[in-house]
Amino acid sequence: MPPLVSIIIPCYNNESFVGEAIASAIAQDYNPIEIIVIDDGSSDRSIEIIKGFGDRIYWETGENLGAPRARNRGIELARGEYIKFLDADDVLLPACLSRQVALAEQIDAASKAITYGDAIWVDLNGQTIPSFPLRPRQKDEDAIAHILAHSPLTSCPLHKRQYLLAISGFDPSLPRGQEYDLHLRLVLSGVEFRYDPHPVYKYREYISDRRISQKPYSIKGAMFQFQTLQRHWQLIETQTNKPLQPQVRAILARRFWIFGRSILREGYINEARDYFDVAQSLDSKNCMAGNTIYILLVKLLGFYRTEILITKFKSLLKLIAIG
Repeated sequence: MPPLVSIIIPCYNNESFVGEAIASAIAQDYNPIEIIVIDDGSSDRSIEIIKGFGDRIYWETGENLGAPRARNRGIELARGEYIKFLDADDVLLPACLSRQVALAEQIDAASKAITYGDAIWVDLNGQTIPSFPLRPRQKDEDAIAHILAHSPLTSCPLHKRQYLLAISGFDPSLPRGQEYDLHLRLVLSGVEFRYDPHPVYKYREYISDRRISQKPYSIKGAMFQFQTLQRHWQLIETQTNKPLQPQVRAILARRFWIFGRSILREGYINEARDYFDVAQSLDSKNCMAGNTIYILLVKLLGFYRTEILITKFKSLLKLIAIG
C-alpha cells in the first residue's frame, strides 16, 4: 500500500484563501492522504469556511500562538509517513504529491534524504510574478552553505515525519522565517535535500500583518534577524564542532549586511551598524550585498550616506515617471 501523506495547513485570518488551499489538497490524485487544518485563533470567517469541508478534513482551532506552534500541532496529530506543509494562502499544484512521493520512495533506505521542488510565485490575484529559482547543491558545495543560500520555501519539500520529530519540528520562538531555521537544523541533523526542478505549489507573495508568519516589526524586532543569525552561527559551530567554513562565513556575512540595509531604511541607524560590523568581521571582502556601484559608494561615502543617496535617487526616478 502507498505511504500515507499528511497535509498540514495552518490558518490565521485567511478567509479569502483558505478554501482554495484546502480544495487544492483535496484535489490531489495521490491516495492515501489526510488533511489537517489548524486554525490559529482566527477572528474572521476562516473557521466557518474550514468547517464547510466536513469530514474530508480534520480541523482544530484555538488561541493565536503563531505559525510554528500550529504546524507543530499538525505534526503531533499526523499519522502519515510523509508531511506536506501548506499555508492557508497558498495552493498545491495538481499531482504534485504523486510526483514527490514517487521520488521519495526511490531514495535508498540507507540515505537520510528528502526531495523538494520549486514554487511558482503569484500575487494576491494569483498572477505570476518574478521569483527566486532554486538550484541543486553542487558537487563541491558545502551542504550547510547551500541550505543557507538556497533554502526552499515551506511547501517545497516533502518531509519525512520522523526527521521532523527528531529535531522537535519548528522553533516556536521565531515569528518569521521558521522554514529556513527548520531546514538548517535538518541539514545539521544529517538530512540531505535533493532538488527536483519541478514546481509543486503556488506561493502567494504579499505583505500583511494578518499573515500567520508575517507580523509587523516592533522596535525590538529590528534586532530579531541579528539574534537569529547569531543563533545559527552558534548552532552550526556547535553541531559541526568546528569553526565556520569559508563558504558559510561569506553567506552569513552577506545576510547580516542585507538585513542591516533593511533596518537602516527603517531608521535604525545604530542597530544597522551592529549588523554591518558583524558582517565585516565574518568576511570583510565578500560581505557587501549589492551591485558594483553600491559597493563603490559604500567605500567612498559609508553605508549610511549611501542609503540616503539611493533613497533620494529612487524618489527622483518615481517623480520623473509620474511626470
